Amino acid sequence: MKCLPDIVYDADNHLLLDLYLPDSLEADACVIYAHGGGFRKGGRGHVEALHFAKHFTDSGFALASVSYRLDTPAFAFNARDRAHIEGYMARSRKVGLTLSPKLYGPAFMAAMEDLSKAVSFLWMEGQSIGVKAPKVGVLGVSAGGIAALALAYPPAHWRHRVSRPDAVVAISSAIVQPWRLDEDGPPCLMIHGLRDRVVHLQNARIGAMRAEQVGAPVTLHNTRVSGHLAQVDLVLDGMTRHGERYMQLVLDEFARLRGA
Repeated sequence: MKCLPDIVYDADNHLLLDLYLPDSLEADACVIYAHGGGFRKGGRGHVEALHFAKHFTDSGFALASVSYRLDTPAFAFNARDRAHIEGYMARSRKVGLTLSPKLYGPAFMAAMEDLSKAVSFLWMEGQSIGVKAPKVGVLGVSAGGIAALALAYPPAHWRHRVSRPDAVVAISSAIVQPWRLDEDGPPCLMIHGLRDRVVHLQNARIGAMRAEQVGAPVTLHNTRVSGHLAQVDLVLDGMTRHGERYMQLVLDEFARLRGA
C-alpha cells in the first residue's frame, strides 16, 4: 500500500485528503472514507482509516481519507441557506429521530458539502492520480456516514449544488432526512447494531422503512452486536452469523464502482 498524503481537494477551505493506493499505484475505483466525531472532532489520519485502507488497497481499490469542516456555525451560511437548514431540522425532529440536533444542523450540512467537493475532485482528477474508473463511493462512520447518506439523497435546496456518490456504506449512522429517499438514488448499505447510545438503531430503521415504502435502494443490516464504535471493529475484523466477513460485504457493495 502506498500513500499520497495532503492532497488539496478544496483550496478555499484548505481541505485535504490522503490517497491510499495499491503498490502498483493503480486502482480499479476509489472510495472516500469519512470519519466520525459528531461533526465536532476527528480527522482523516485516525488509525481506523489505515485499517480500512489496507483492506481496500488489497482488493484493488483506492481509498481517499478526507478532512471536512468541523463545528461549522449557522452564520457560515447565507440567510437563505440558514432558513432552509432550520426548516430541515424542524422536519427531521417531526419524523421521530432521537438524534442530537447537532447531527443534522449546520455542521452536518457543511460536512455534506465538503464530501460533495471530494466526490467532484475525484471524478475530475482520479485518473491522473491512478484511479481507473470514474465512479466514486463513500464509506462513512457515525457522523461521516450521516453526511454520506444525506449526500446520496440530498435536501431539495442542495440537490443541484452537490455531486452525489455512486454508492454508500454507512456504519453506525442514519438517514436524517428520510423524506428525500427515492427509487432513482444510489445504493446505500447501513450497518448498525444494538444499544447504540449515540445513534440508536431506531433512527436507522426510520430510513430503512421509508426506503422500503418508496423503493429506494437502501438497506439496513442489523449486526445484533451492541455498541456504537464496536461496529467499526466488527466490520474490520468480524464475521456475520453466516460465516462471511463483514469487510467482504462492504467490498462487495463497492464492486459496482469498477468499470466505466
